[in-house]
Amino acid sequence: MFRYIKLYSILCILWTLGIQQVMGQQAHNLSPSRAEQILAHLKNPSDTYIVVVSHRGDWRYAPENSLAAIQHCIAMGVDVIELDFRLTKDGHLVAMHDQTVDRTTNGSGKVSELTLAEIKSLRLKNAAGVRHSRQQVPTLEEVMELVKGKVMVNLDKTESKWVREAYQTLKKTGTVDHAIFKGNDDVKTMREKYGKLMDSIIYMPKLWPENADVVEFHNAYEKDLNPFYYETIFDTEDALPLLLAKTRMKKDGDGFLAIALWDELCAGRTDEKALLEGADSSWGWLLEQGANAIMTDRPQELITYLEERQLRTFEQKP
Repeated sequence: MFRYIKLYSILCILWTLGIQQVMGQQAHNLSPSRAEQILAHLKNPSDTYIVVVSHRGDWRYAPENSLAAIQHCIAMGVDVIELDFRLTKDGHLVAMHDQTVDRTTNGSGKVSELTLAEIKSLRLKNAAGVRHSRQQVPTLEEVMELVKGKVMVNLDKTESKWVREAYQTLKKTGTVDHAIFKGNDDVKTMREKYGKLMDSIIYMPKLWPENADVVEFHNAYEKDLNPFYYETIFDTEDALPLLLAKTRMKKDGDGFLAIALWDELCAGRTDEKALLEGADSSWGWLLEQGANAIMTDRPQELITYLEERQLRTFEQKP
């Protein structure tokens, strides 16, 4: 009799442990991924968590737009990785900034005139132009599989051209909510090209001083898509896109991405200025203007600066 009672007790314990394990797995599965948390921060811009956007991956560590450059960004805690994609002759989106493969690989020719197989046969150069990298040009599908659940991607060069093709890849990989599309065209043009597809993607309009009417451009997007973020370009400190970002966009609760890459994009408040004259003179100034996100070629240095100012507290947002 005692033997049966002991066996019954053991079975009860095993059953209880099994239930606890299942419940633990379910609780873990319900926890938001880091990519989901980043998206929540983008949808609710704040002055206490500044989003770091790395330009073409960390191209000082590995070839630009490469999987290694992306992986390094993920490891250092970057939130969004800006990458460029172009369409091959046989209809595949590959990570490539230029129209040709000449500058970044050991090959030559236009992306649009090469097949995926031909591009995959090439090898990427590193930042110094060395031709002996063992890395291939990745496809959008490979990129999205790598970043899934970890980080978001800012899609460049797809703007107004390959939105449908990119969207199909995002659907296939289950990463539609991991990608930010962007572009210069007004909302009327984008609606005419892509119709209801615009309601299925995350879209970030680009405000430029060259826009025919920056205010109307912004107003039209607000009435139609109501984006939660704008990429804002300003060549001077009193440029209209910056004034609009500091006033109307802030009032609406929209986020403002500053581009600290070269002078005409950020009124001279560049990464280089940060390194030569101190981060407060550059990144700090952009934050004072209300930037909620900064695109940089120096992701590690920017993260360190923001952490020192306690602007990288990763709050758990629902």
